[in-house]
Amino acid sequence: MLGRRAEGPVGGAIDVCAILATLFGTTTSLGLGALQVNGGFTALFGIPDSRPVQFAIIGIITLLFTASALTGVSRGIRYLSETSMGLGGLLFVFVLVVGPTIYLENLYVQSVGRYLSELISTSLITPASGDLGFMQSWTYFMLAWWLSWGAFVGVFLARISRGRTVREFVVGVLLVPSLVFSVWFTAFGGTAIHSDLAGTTRVAAAAAADANSAFFATLQSLPMPAVSSVATIVLVVLFFVSGADANTFVLGMLTSRGAEHPRSWVLALWGVVTGAAAIALLAAGGLDALQQMVIVSSAPFLLIIVGVAVSLAKDLAAEPVPGTPSANGAALGTGSLSAEPPEPAPTAALPTAAPTTPRP
Repeated sequence: MLGRRAEGPVGGAIDVCAILATLFGTTTSLGLGALQVNGGFTALFGIPDSRPVQFAIIGIITLLFTASALTGVSRGIRYLSETSMGLGGLLFVFVLVVGPTIYLENLYVQSVGRYLSELISTSLITPASGDLGFMQSWTYFMLAWWLSWGAFVGVFLARISRGRTVREFVVGVLLVPSLVFSVWFTAFGGTAIHSDLAGTTRVAAAAAADANSAFFATLQSLPMPAVSSVATIVLVVLFFVSGADANTFVLGMLTSRGAEHPRSWVLALWGVVTGAAAIALLAAGGLDALQQMVIVSSAPFLLIIVGVAVSLAKDLAAEPVPGTPSANGAALGTGSLSAEPPEPAPTAALPTAAPTTPRP
């Protein structure tokens, strides 16, 4: 199932939609990363928040993630991902230990309860409430942004999950990251709320003036704000580099007929295109241009995702139950994501022909 690929005009249209969604999803992330890094430089070193600085940041990040993509999945992409996760874990533990620990624990339990009780009602909010501006600038943008990463995430996770069972895939891709994200957002968001309520900082005011400075304003309420702010800037760069290099690798695969090891010049080309597109969108309209482009590029891909979901449901329904014998007595249905064919069933020994004398 995972090895099949649509051919002809349909397959070409799907590839184009996937490429555009992946490209502008990466471009949006790169532009937002440059804005956040620039905000950190402004808070720490007084470097002005300006387009030339952001363009320089995009150029440096583009060089980093392109070089990482050229080294392949098992080297640069893997090392950067592990480094960013390690540094992120250290920053999380730091905030949890030196921050309002008891408050964060209580907040997490209450937040989980609110999430479970209001998930359905909140998910069905529409612009009929009159708050269309907020939904366009936040809700629709976030949904489209995540949707634009669907092609990349699906292809890349399938690439690195070869041989895993469906159960292992779901746990490793959906459950564990969701748990980590919820704890992460509670730690940093809860610390910001607590420090504002205590009057230690004015994170809400900083976020209203410049959303990219809110995180650094939060760190001002904790010990060693300069050290944690520098670590945050490094972490932001690593996060976007480790995401963009994998995106570049997938773009190379999509434009190389699914090749698992795209050519170096293809990867380098997509790296340059991604960086140039991010610079162009920032120059054209900044954050608004990034948001509008990712919404437009993701809309057609939504139809493809719906079709893929339906096809996956049909294939899983037709998959034999593990251990169920087939017509020839072989057990079928291993539930593995591996594309390797199952071992052939043993057959009865056939009578061998009489040996023949080889011809000279």
